Order: sequence, then structure tokens, then C-alpha cells
Amino acid sequence: MRIQKRWMVLWLAVAFMIGGSLIGAWVNSDFCRAKVEEVSIWYAPGLKISGNLYTPKAIADKAPAILAIHGLNNQKNHMANTALEFARRGYIVLSMDMSGHGKSTGANLDHGAGGPAGLSYLRSLPHVDTDRIGIVGMSQGGFAGAMGAIVSNPDGYSSVFFMESEVNAPGSFDLSAAPLVKNAAFNIGTVTELGSMVFIAKGSDAPVSPVLQPLFNTTEPIKVDTLYGSIEDGTARILYQPWEGHAGATDATAAIRNALKWMDLTLKVESKLSPRNQVWPLKLIGTALALLGALLFPFPMGSLLLETRCFSELQKSLPEYRGYEGRQWWISAAISAAVGPLLYLGVWKKMFFAPWINPNRLWPQNFTNVYMVWAILCGLIAAVLMIAGHFGSLKKKNATLEHYGLTDAANTFDWTYILKSILLAVFTLLPVYLILAFVDAVWKVDFRAWVVTLLPFTGKRFQAFLGYLVPFALYFIPQGILLAGFQRPEGGKLSLKKEMVINSVVMIVGAVVWLLILYIPLMLGGSIIFGADPLVQTAAGMGGIYYIPLLVLWPFVACIYTYFFRKTGRVYVGISLATLFIVWYLSAAGAFAVML
Repeated sequence: MRIQKRWMVLWLAVAFMIGGSLIGAWVNSDFCRAKVEEVSIWYAPGLKISGNLYTPKAIADKAPAILAIHGLNNQKNHMANTALEFARRGYIVLSMDMSGHGKSTGANLDHGAGGPAGLSYLRSLPHVDTDRIGIVGMSQGGFAGAMGAIVSNPDGYSSVFFMESEVNAPGSFDLSAAPLVKNAAFNIGTVTELGSMVFIAKGSDAPVSPVLQPLFNTTEPIKVDTLYGSIEDGTARILYQPWEGHAGATDATAAIRNALKWMDLTLKVESKLSPRNQVWPLKLIGTALALLGALLFPFPMGSLLLETRCFSELQKSLPEYRGYEGRQWWISAAISAAVGPLLYLGVWKKMFFAPWINPNRLWPQNFTNVYMVWAILCGLIAAVLMIAGHFGSLKKKNATLEHYGLTDAANTFDWTYILKSILLAVFTLLPVYLILAFVDAVWKVDFRAWVVTLLPFTGKRFQAFLGYLVPFALYFIPQGILLAGFQRPEGGKLSLKKEMVINSVVMIVGAVVWLLILYIPLMLGGSIIFGADPLVQTAAGMGGIYYIPLLVLWPFVACIYTYFFRKTGRVYVGISLATLFIVWYLSAAGAFAVML
């Protein structure tokens, strides 16, 4: 890329980040017809709940209100689409981070997951009609956050919408709190990955769920879209069954439409807007553009930094390729593509239910720990296979550490070079972080496209980030060496673009196959085929949801590796960028299982 072209791409990436965020913020404020502000709720010693408060500017006196609570390992902006649509219809909305999530303090599930704090705060607002408060809880935001609020103040709300959620905790038949649940709607998609939460094998079996039928006071299959009970008595119930998955509900017009209909009905709100009139997809386009800009920015920025006096010495000539070719290349590519998916479900089941490594002060996030253990295992296997490949095959080609992008011709490690590579990676990502921190603080949006989200740090999250760097490097180091020194397609003779595409395919093809095996049966009305054991089904469902972001992140990592190896002739810049970015991505978003 010529310098002029690099500058053009850099400013395009900046325009995407700022312009996309501005679009997202504009739509998120109902085109400036609602005020969106971040609030901090101090509820108990050591517990601060963070939330975004949506207040329509046209409110004259009292208005109905919604407490919106996201799911496990999510953040308040996962419920921004729902919050926006309610605000457009005159509701005051508090979209909150549960305890241990986002900018809230504490550990996951502390103090009713923060639900009592959110409800108490909402009721204290002068413009809120306390007789018309509804709660929308997604996944854990329902069975923990919403139920925490309901149990803390049974008379403090009038209606609840369980979005891909339920009254009972997953795996429990305990419905002792059910008498406190007033006017409840349940939205369970027919493609849900987590039917096990309500003891069903597939989403379409929700009408016969043993933990839903008692709530509807029936032993017969529940009739979908049919009102049971009485709104006036608080016994109203309804089951919605749109064609959607568990994680997809927050970005699904059907789930949001059902929430709007239910709250308008039970809170007696006469909205001028049809529930089908939704503008949040425009917001999604904006924040997705911002995310695209964040992923694009490191390429021109890092390349331009390499032209500066400080970092120009990092540019070395490409070493001669002496890695795998022909059939050996295909075998190596197939193995590297298969190892991760083959280990994935086993690691998820073990780490989610009986973890090898319990959350602790060094590694406090349980979902990040799942990724960490999986990454370490994949990295160790890659390292062992590379050592075996070197001594079993490539040493005969006189391959050395130089040919693997690690050293100079004398096979000596230049530690100054390595440290400068890390420093370049930091300076490359720093502008992205600063722009993100600005748009989050001022415009109350982040960089996101559905489940792919990039967030700024809190102090505790940065502390977690530092703790996770070394373990994740144990994966990204061998992966970077593999692509640069052992597995370059066509012996490195392809164009940069073709090599980036091939490396991206190698890194994600296994994930694509794994996800197809999971989702095709679900989309066709079946159940998860990895096994009938509820623990396996839950692990597969959770694992599937958290595999989806890698369809974006792994090609990004592959392109980072390839691009900067071509630029520097060494693996260190690419490895540093990949490690820093992915650990940032995970630690800034992960739920804390223990307090720091």
C-alpha cells in the first residue's frame, strides 16, 4: 500500500468509527427526541450499578417506565435496541448493567444481579408513573435480574417480559417465587440454543415445558399467542414463539415487537406507533460501521508507524520459505483448522460446569477463562506439532528460526526488536481505544454488530486485561509462527490479498462447520445433535453463541498476522496486535465471577 493510499484508508477507518458512532447515537436518542444519560446507582456497600437512562423529551408529567436487563456476559447496550423502541413510545427506560457486568461493580449475581437497585432507582424518578412500571429481562436478566427485582419489591412493578428467559433458575424446578410474578410474557424462540433452561430439547417444545405450564395454570400444551389469566388481577400470561435464537432476541424485530405489545397492553399505554415500526436497525448499521472502522484501522496505522524513524528498523526482508508444501500443507491446514472445533465442546462443558481453573483475582471472568483454557490447549498442540514437523521434515530443508520469522540469519533473538514490536502494537491500537472511549462517554454507544462488541475498560477490567495477556499469548505465538513459517500457501508466492483470504479461511472453516452442525438442526425444527445430556446441550448452546464472534475475529487475526509478517519479515508485530486486541475484546466485556 502506498503511503498516500494508507493515509486514505486510515482516515476512512476514522470516519467509520466516528461517523458510525454518531449515526448510532443519533438513532439511539430517537433522533434527538430522547435524552440518553449514564447514571450510577449506589445500592449496597461496594455495589455500583451502571445504567443508561432514556428519557423522552416530550414528557409533560408522569410516564410509564421500563427496567431493561441484559443477559449473562452481556452489557446494557445489548438492550439498547429494546430501550430505544420503548423510549420512542413515551416510556422512561433504564437499561442497566447487572452486577459484575459492564461498568457495574461486584460479582455476577450479587444483590439480585442488581435488579433490586435498578427497580428502586426507577421508582425514585419524579417523572415515573410508579403504577406503570414494567421489567424486560433477557436470559439471566430475567431469571436473576428481573426476579431479583420482583422478589425485592413485589408491589413495585406491574408487568414483566421474559425475553428468552424464565422464572426458575436454569436447571432448577423451583417455582416458589412464581406467586410474586405479575402479568408475565415469555418469549422463547423456536431456534433457541438453550431450551435446556426450561427443560425442553427444542424451542418449539416450550408449550409443554414443565416449568412454564404451572405458571399458566395448565397441564395442557400452552397455546401460543393466547392470553391466559387476567391483567387486572395480575395473573395474565402469554407465550410468544418467534423464529429466532437465544442470543438473537436482542436484535430481533419479533422479540422487541412482542415486548412492546405486551407492555402497551398490560401497562395500558396507547402508543401512536405500531410495534412493527422499529428504527433500531439503523442504529445497528451505525455501530457496525464503527466496528468495521476499528478492525480496519490497525492496518494503515501500523504500516505508517513502520515508516517512522522510531519503528522503521522493524522492517526486515521476508525470510525464504522452507515450510510445508503440497500435500504436507493441506494436512497441516486441515489439522490446524480442526483442532479448535474438536476441543471446543469438551472445554465448554468442563469449564462451564466443573472448571479446571476457578475464577480468581488473576483470572476473574468465567467466560474469558473458557476461551483462555481452550486457547492454551490449542496453542500447546500447535507448538508440539510444529516441533514435530520441524524435526521430522523441515529440518531436512535446512529450516531455522530465521525461516520461521523469529530471528535473524545468526538465529539470535533481538529482544529490543521484540519490545519495539510490542510498543508498535500498543501505539497502533491506542487511537482506536481513545475514539471508542470518547463515543462511549459522550454519545453512549460502543462499537458493535450484534454479538461482536468492542468496549472501553474500567479500572478493574484493565487489571483483568493485564492478567490474561500471558495465557492468551500462549495461543497467539504458535499460531502466528505456524502461519508465517510453516503454512504459507503456495510457498508465499501468492499476492498479499490471496494469502490473507486463505489464512482467514483456514482459521474459520472449522468454526463454520461446527456452527452449521449446531444450527442447521435447530433451524429445521430439531434439537441439538451433540448429545441428549442437558449439560452437553447447555454447553453446546452456550458454546455456539460464543463461537459466532470468532467468525469475525479470527479472519481479522489471520489478516493481521499475514499483513504484518509481509511488512516486517518477523512474526512479532502481528502476534502482539492479535494478543492485545483479542484480550482487550474479551476482558472489557466479560462478566466478573469474583470481585477485584
